Amino acid sequence: MWTLVTGGAKRLGAALSLALAEKGHSVVVHYRHSRKEALETVARCQEGGGEAAAIQGDFSSLATLHDFIQRYVQEFRETVALVNNVGDYFTRSALHTSPEDWIRLFQVNLHAPFILTRALVPSLIRHRGQIINMGVSGLHPHTAHTYATAYTLTKQALFGLTLAFARELAPQGVQVNMVSPGELEISVDHREIPMGRSATCREVCRVVTFLLDPESAYVTGQNIEVAGGLGLGS
Repeated sequence: MWTLVTGGAKRLGAALSLALAEKGHSVVVHYRHSRKEALETVARCQEGGGEAAAIQGDFSSLATLHDFIQRYVQEFRETVALVNNVGDYFTRSALHTSPEDWIRLFQVNLHAPFILTRALVPSLIRHRGQIINMGVSGLHPHTAHTYATAYTLTKQALFGLTLAFARELAPQGVQVNMVSPGELEISVDHREIPMGRSATCREVCRVVTFLLDPESAYVTGQNIEVAGGLGLGS
């Protein structure tokens, strides 16, 4: 049985793939352009004797996404966990975001996790599996976001989808949660953090592996921030 990590070749995605492999998961590392990095991540996952593989996929359109799903389910027939980590990001206000960029961000960050989840639900139900959606800290209601408006809205909508899927799939024993990092050591942007430091990828991975542990089988519909207080307000 496989655990699919989308965007699993580099940065946080690679850390997630490695952490899951360490815990005994058979990991599928998805990538779009980063084939070299994906194969390196797969090799590192296999160093401890675990099973890992890479698969290419473009989530930027419905046609290319459906092509990925068709190839994925043919090669990896049984999926026990889906980590929706892939995501595009840019820092612009709504008025400075083109309609094309707006639509592209929602396609990759929201529509792709929705369509992937629907495609893999039969296997996830068979294995009483899990879905983890990667969010971002500060997804509070009644807050105006102008720094990265489109990105934040995609993650707010993804959390709403997380809740909807959690409620719908709970009777079948499938858990659906969100993990929301704040600023990471590898982040492009750096802001003042109440705890005085950025998070390590390892700290985010520990929350993901906690949720995927069989002893955490009663946790669903939650958004766990790993942000050191970032996003809590003044």
